[in-house]
Amino acid sequence: MIQRIQTLYFGASGLIMGLLSFFVSFFQSETGRKTLVDYPIFLTLFILSAILSFVALFMFKKRQLQVVLGRLNIILLFIVIGFLFYFWYENFGTDPKSLGIGIFLPIVSVVLISLANRGVMQDEMMIRAADRLR
Repeated sequence: MIQRIQTLYFGASGLIMGLLSFFVSFFQSETGRKTLVDYPIFLTLFILSAILSFVALFMFKKRQLQVVLGRLNIILLFIVIGFLFYFWYENFGTDPKSLGIGIFLPIVSVVLISLANRGVMQDEMMIRAADRLR
């Protein structure tokens, strides 16, 4: 399990969405930094994404399910990205100074999960090729 690169990608995505997101700011306002704890809907979506990443991580014997969970997580992350930018536009206008580094974490997670899905599909293709040779 650990020797596969997609394990590291799924794990990194889960840690980014589940742990790192609590320590960075998402928005800057007049009253100070706004973190993930200040927005319960975003907190729920980030935790759900982290759970999906870790569930996909431990489904290493079921590669097709791993790919499906990865794709579902990517869809969820695109929804989160849309909600974050909509929230930013509605509450802060188009002020780029109000954006924090945390708003870009879902984008990093999408890249990591895409790389993990690619690794899973490569493993699946190698196994199918080995089955044909038998």
